[in-house]
This record gives sequence, structure tokens and C-alpha cells, in this order.
Amino acid sequence: MPTRDLRFAFDEKGIKAFAPSLVGQVMSYWEDDTRLLRGRVTAAEVMRDRYGNPYIQVEIEGPAEAPAP
Repeated sequence: MPTRDLRFAFDEKGIKAFAPSLVGQVMSYWEDDTRLLRGRVTAAEVMRDRYGNPYIQVEIEGPAEAPAP
């Protein structure tokens, strides 16, 4: 399963409240800036970068290619 890092302009309390709501949602994302893929979020975990800033790391089931616009 691919993992992606998501960074939002939330404080730590906001990120901790938002992360569980991502599980089960369908998400579109770019792979290597060439293909748009879509998958379902199976896990979301709050992590910290090396500077102590919180971010969300999600695991995505799939991927399946997104339909062309």
C-alpha cells in the first residue's frame, strides 16, 4: 500500500482531531507528477518531522487510476 504525507495548516490539536476522519475516505493523489490515482485511506497516523512539526501520514488502498476529466 502506498503511503503519503499530508501537511495542513492546523495546530497539533487540530491535526489529531482531523486524522481519524480521513480513514475510509476516497482520496486522489499524483504519482510522480504524471498520473492521477485514486484510493481509499485505510490508516491515518499523526507523525512529527525532524523539526517537531506535526503532519498526517496516510496509507492508501489501491491505487486505481482516476477517471479522465
